[in-house]
Amino acid sequence: MKHIIIALFIGACLLCMPSCQQKAEFENPLGLLSHTVNLSAEAGSTPVLVYSNMQWKVSLTENVDWAGIDRLEGEGMGQVKFNYAENYGSERRVGLAFEAGAVRDTVYMVQAGK
Repeated sequence: MKHIIIALFIGACLLCMPSCQQKAEFENPLGLLSHTVNLSAEAGSTPVLVYSNMQWKVSLTENVDWAGIDRLEGEGMGQVKFNYAENYGSERRVGLAFEAGAVRDTVYMVQAGK
């Protein structure tokens, strides 16, 4: 009887193992970690993570001379590198507008002033 219980336990474990190896997928057209990122006044760069199950596009919400991004599109889960110059003035902000299919979402980059 003890051997049967052990055999059933091992069999159940073996049946569950393939599910542990399945690739995780994001089931929504678009997702962002936050809608606001606070940046210091110093120059730098930061990754902006995007989660999607399809192709997506990104653009700045306005043309600014103090910031830029390293790519304009991607597919699935990915990131965009946001680069920004030092801010000697007052606080400033710009949005990164993401689009995937009919879904649109924006993350605002807010840089502190000196």
